[in-house]
Amino acid sequence: MPNSSTQTPAAHALAEKILGSLANAGITADSTQCELIRILSESVGPTASNKRRGVYIYGPPGRGKTVITNSLVAHLPEALTKRFHFHEFFHRLNSPKNRLLGQSLGAIFVQGLERELSGINVLIFDEFHCTEPGDAMFMGKLVKYCEQHDIQLVTTSNYEPEKLLDDDTFHHLVKPIIGSIRSDFEVFELDHELDYRLLSTSLEAPAEGYRRGSLNLLPHPAPIISGNDWIKIGYDQIGPVELRDGIIWITFDQICRTRRNTADYLELASRFSCWHVTQIPASETMPMDEERRLANLIDVFYDKNIEVHLYAEDDLSKLGHMLHATEKARLASRLAQLNRHHDVERTTGSR
Repeated sequence: MPNSSTQTPAAHALAEKILGSLANAGITADSTQCELIRILSESVGPTASNKRRGVYIYGPPGRGKTVITNSLVAHLPEALTKRFHFHEFFHRLNSPKNRLLGQSLGAIFVQGLERELSGINVLIFDEFHCTEPGDAMFMGKLVKYCEQHDIQLVTTSNYEPEKLLDDDTFHHLVKPIIGSIRSDFEVFELDHELDYRLLSTSLEAPAEGYRRGSLNLLPHPAPIISGNDWIKIGYDQIGPVELRDGIIWITFDQICRTRRNTADYLELASRFSCWHVTQIPASETMPMDEERRLANLIDVFYDKNIEVHLYAEDDLSKLGHMLHATEKARLASRLAQLNRHHDVERTTGSR
């Protein structure tokens, strides 16, 4: 429990509400998580007693970063608080429907920040990361915008600040962001050396959405999709797929071996409540572009709490072998939450 003797009544009340939300989900916070809850309750929101420009929470996957910050969001003023996942945020900012003809990328981004963040005083940003030079530019603008508009930025990340854009060639681009985080944010490492997602009792609510999904190891041949439906995405069409009552059966080739990107996945995830992705090849032989698309797809399913059933030639333990170690660990942690089934019989998509 956070130390109530050193907290203001308002901070103590917020901490108790967060702990109560976790308890209702069957979660008993460990000592490190309790310390984070104390920091958040004292540092964030209109009743903060030790207000900072932001809180940067980092650590390996499965330590409870997202579930704790989601509980925080639930107890802050709704009209003054927004929560975004990395992928969702940049999809909304760069949506073609919000662009004006001839606008520069920078102008589009600034306009998007003004549109999405207007009128709030707390922004919860899940999975803050910089893995490419473009990320550094966007993240720099985000941090600066929040500073200029007195918006507290609470971020979760798998990366220590100094490990953002961990590439000698481009690391200088992210140094101003790191300096700002270190000087103006509360930086907290959440790592109790235990990935709760790998336990039978997870840091998540009882099995629903994503955690109702499965990873199915297949003999040859893989399940066959019998549908003849086509779905539109942008100017493209994907098919034939099978659609029924909000459920989609689609092949790996159709979703990960085409020109799909994270924006497409976000759009498609909003259309179907349950996914079956079939004919996933052996993870050890998967090219980097394909495994990154699959990793991004799983990220979207996880964040949007979408039920997904994967049908693969192996257990996907080698998935991410060409990705950054932190990305690979996050992916493995999320895959571990899916129910495992072996030697699935040959079936069609029809149910």
